[in-house]
Amino acid sequence: MADELDCLTCGVCCRTGKDGTILIPDEDLLRWRRIGRPDLAEAVQPGHFGLVAFATDEDGACVHLGTELSPHACQIYAIRGTTCREFERGSKQCLEFRREYGVDPAP
Repeated sequence: MADELDCLTCGVCCRTGKDGTILIPDEDLLRWRRIGRPDLAEAVQPGHFGLVAFATDEDGACVHLGTELSPHACQIYAIRGTTCREFERGSKQCLEFRREYGVDPAP
């Protein structure tokens, strides 16, 4: 199933952060500052569990979602956060997000 899913036609996992759920571990904040991208460490909002999360727009989408080539592509893909790198395409959570957002019909 995961092989059939194309993240660049979906992007739903990047649209679920309105309530601070796309968390950013401290290590990512430090890494971004170390590589000269303190702007990423500052584009955050309060998150769950005392962490910060990616800032979102009024629709709940990550502020880094969308490029000139694709509305579902990540602007910071090469240096994206741990939460994003570890999110598995086709995982139970991925499929759940897709159903909730209306990308896939309910089973």
